[in-house]
Amino acid sequence: MRKIILGYILFIFIPVIGFGYFYYAQTSKNLIDQFVSSRQKVLEQAYANLRTDFARIQSVHRMLQYNPYLVDYLDGAYDYEGDSVYSFIRYIQPIYTQSYFADPAIESLSVYKMKPDVFTITDYFTDISALDPALLARVESLKPGKGIWLRRSAESQWPELNYYQYLYNGQFTERIGLLEMRTNQDLFERFYEAAGIEGKWRATLLSEQGEPWNGEARTADLDDAMRQRLANGELFFVERNTIVNQVELDELGVRLVVTGQVDQVFHSVKKRETVLVGAIVALLIGLSALYYGLASTITKRILALAGHMRAQSDDNLKQYAIETGTPQARDEIGFLTVTYNAMIQRMDELINNVHKAELRNKEAAYKVLQAQIKPHFLYNTLETIRMLAESNNDREVADISYWFGKLMRYSLSSEDDQTVLAQEIETVVFYLNIHKMRLQDRLIYEIDVRVDAKKVFCPRFILQPLIENSIVHGATTLKPVHIRLQAAEEDGEIAIRITDSGVGIPAEKLAGLQKRLRDPSGVARESGTGEGNVGLVNVSERVKSFFGDGSRLLLDSREGEGTQVTLRIAKGEDEPT
Repeated sequence: MRKIILGYILFIFIPVIGFGYFYYAQTSKNLIDQFVSSRQKVLEQAYANLRTDFARIQSVHRMLQYNPYLVDYLDGAYDYEGDSVYSFIRYIQPIYTQSYFADPAIESLSVYKMKPDVFTITDYFTDISALDPALLARVESLKPGKGIWLRRSAESQWPELNYYQYLYNGQFTERIGLLEMRTNQDLFERFYEAAGIEGKWRATLLSEQGEPWNGEARTADLDDAMRQRLANGELFFVERNTIVNQVELDELGVRLVVTGQVDQVFHSVKKRETVLVGAIVALLIGLSALYYGLASTITKRILALAGHMRAQSDDNLKQYAIETGTPQARDEIGFLTVTYNAMIQRMDELINNVHKAELRNKEAAYKVLQAQIKPHFLYNTLETIRMLAESNNDREVADISYWFGKLMRYSLSSEDDQTVLAQEIETVVFYLNIHKMRLQDRLIYEIDVRVDAKKVFCPRFILQPLIENSIVHGATTLKPVHIRLQAAEEDGEIAIRITDSGVGIPAEKLAGLQKRLRDPSGVARESGTGEGNVGLVNVSERVKSFFGDGSRLLLDSREGEGTQVTLRIAKGEDEPT
């Protein structure tokens, strides 16, 4: 009993308390980290909504720019004031009215006209000279299609912005007006509400230099350490019990920093921490006492059963005596004893059943092998499809069934790994025809063979992986890809070139591939792995093994121009031994 108590304290009580404390601390930290991360996601989602609001408001400029009546009006196309007034009332004023429906945050809309002879209409068209010179200097450098958001006042609780963008004549050769859209506080009020900036949370807009933006009144409590981490680009973190999140507002050239206290966020959890820990300790002590009482009642029975089990041997499979019908025979230990006796009784039967199960498994495996579909069944099925397609005058289905059947016969053939170049090229043509059927005009291929390919022996499937690479990596864009396969005799060798007009390979990756083709085992030892670009390396090694080390695979590519793979193999008309 003393051993049970001591073992419980050393191996259960102390480890549970220690692990509980560690787990509690770690869980609290993880909970805070997850909360900060989720706050960042909420802030980024709120900014995405704000960007959508910006784009919706900026779309008003496109509506005005591409309205011919407004452009003609600002360009001075009307010689009489009556015509200007009629055009404004009939065609232009409704556009103004419609623009206010783009977003409820639009407070007002006006255009500063560039030409003095254009008829002035108060609250709609004002001369550019009425604009503040300092503001005019800031918008002077705007390029066509670009606008700028400027803060109107730093005194309000929510930032109020103005959007400026130039309007051009029909040929976009001359500025004819400057659009000004004034937004109210609803824009940023919605943004702050979506970002959860309320209650104890504080936020501020900082410039690129880390200073409050245009006299920003709402400032977060940021010390030097926090400002340094924000300047280093950390989007969210916890610094001395303060949660900090930030997001870049690219349209305004500022960043929004949001702060809050950890204690405020997890106030209810911290408040109950002491009570919870005390309750756990008290419960553990009570359960320990109960455990001691239960252990003392069952230990003797377990020790007796264990002693009987130690006495068992192959020659002595005696059952453990137990009185049936008693309460002890119906509890867990009694159930264990009855099960143990049944196990002893059926041990011989189990050995026999295992032997029979092995025989049944072998029979099942044999039946599975018998049930496998034979390759010729696949060939016959494809041939049937081709014949039905031809009878239905469906030439495309007939052709692709024929090509696919040829590929399957070539792939599943039980012949050895050796073939002739002519058959290898024919298989490649079938493969290209199938992809041509899929890609249509996006795939153009050309076959140019200037050697007697029927007398050139080679390994099987040395061209198909290279053609596959050209299609997979070359046809990644919507432009047509031109694949050319050439075979010719050069300097006593047979050169097989596969050229594509795809996207090419970046220089750094190309250098790594070329190094691996020269020494695949060395590169694998350096990198610790041999994975990646298995097709090229496999073809290179098979060619070297078949034709000798003098044969090789060369890779050349330029990013954006295409890739060329060249197989140079020793010339020979006799079948290799």
